[in-house]
Amino acid sequence: MATERIRTGARSLMHICGNTALVATSMIIAILFCELGLRMVGYTNPADFKPPRTGMAPRHYYVSDPINGYDIAKNFSDGGFLAPDYIHAYGAPIPVSSNSLGCRDRSFDPQDGYVLLLGDSLTWGYVALEQTWGAILEQHLGRRVLKCGVGGYGSRAELHKLEDVVARAGRPRLVIVGHFTNDLLDDYLYPSITVIDGYAVNKAVLADPTRGGRKVRSDEHLQALLKKSLEPQPKSIGFIGRAKDMMAAHSILYNWLQNSEARRRVASWFGVAKPPPPLPGVEAFRDVAEFPWLEQAWEGHLENLRQLNSAVEALGATMLVVMLPAAPQVYDSLRPQEDNLQWEYPNQRLTEFFQREHIAFVDLLPAFRRYAYCRGSSTAHAEGGLYWAHDRHPNVRGNRLAGFLISRHVLEGSFVKIDDRSARLSGIDQLLNAEGRCRFSGDSQ
Repeated sequence: MATERIRTGARSLMHICGNTALVATSMIIAILFCELGLRMVGYTNPADFKPPRTGMAPRHYYVSDPINGYDIAKNFSDGGFLAPDYIHAYGAPIPVSSNSLGCRDRSFDPQDGYVLLLGDSLTWGYVALEQTWGAILEQHLGRRVLKCGVGGYGSRAELHKLEDVVARAGRPRLVIVGHFTNDLLDDYLYPSITVIDGYAVNKAVLADPTRGGRKVRSDEHLQALLKKSLEPQPKSIGFIGRAKDMMAAHSILYNWLQNSEARRRVASWFGVAKPPPPLPGVEAFRDVAEFPWLEQAWEGHLENLRQLNSAVEALGATMLVVMLPAAPQVYDSLRPQEDNLQWEYPNQRLTEFFQREHIAFVDLLPAFRRYAYCRGSSTAHAEGGLYWAHDRHPNVRGNRLAGFLISRHVLEGSFVKIDDRSARLSGIDQLLNAEGRCRFSGDSQ
């Protein structure tokens, strides 16, 4: 009897082991097929083109500013911004330079009646200068557009930038402000960025998202953080850590799972990926009733926009605010798991404010969503997508669409005098309809 029980147990164990091996083999084959399929459809591995110290402007591109904390250096040349997506697409960093005004633009002689662009990194553009929506706007208006966006600026910093540029460049006819949702937090933490050893670093940060606590880092702390960021990343320790490093370096499937909030959540359940990190700038989408400090932040931000508009009007110019959408507002797959985020709230609140204050504006979110729907693209960086895969800024296609939409809005609103307005509008509509594979004409804000 005992021998029979041992034989039965051995057969059961062999059966379990066989089934386990079969399941494991099936999973490996499925993973290999998925990996092969992603390679066949053209996906690439981010690790294949990710340079060291990515996401950093060249040293000394930013300089200290006594009011804003930092600004673009004047007459900077021969530098490159290390953006992995752009390097992969074009084989080199984003070329960066500046003119004598501290703007990312070519040289500019003092004159009245130009168009001035203010804004943050979405206006500065994570693409080459000639690919930015500001350059596209200049092309379609046939008017000089001075492009003075600075990454990390909010409306408080833009007011000082306006005063500084106008004092040396002359009075603009139209001031276009590129507004992004993280401007709310930029204003709340202002001045939040300083320059350490030639690099712009975050000095003030949100330490308590629940209560709105603000933490100001010491220069010694910033020096240590900067030194660490410039050093090569240490290799992971242990078998699992080394396995993840290997997958990150060689597996397209692994990186494909990492680059979507939804896919990454599923992968984290099986331990092959970390849970998605908190979305930067998510405060603008939170419920002000749940986080009372946000109401104060909103009131302060709207007051800053009101003051910026007053300063523009004092120059005899008109201000137009362009609401640039965040990638998760356009693509559901990029949204974090939090259920209480209100993706329409910032646009609704800003729309009500602009209408009440009689400030000209255009909201690009509906058109961006319509483009994504017409292109049949469910992810931001797939073929036809509007955003880079890793830093979530608009890519070349996103800048082009924004440039077309803003150009059309400016021409339709008669913000500047253009002799051949009708012909230019017709040309833009043709480009938009071809770009989105569906009709865009007649749908501007």
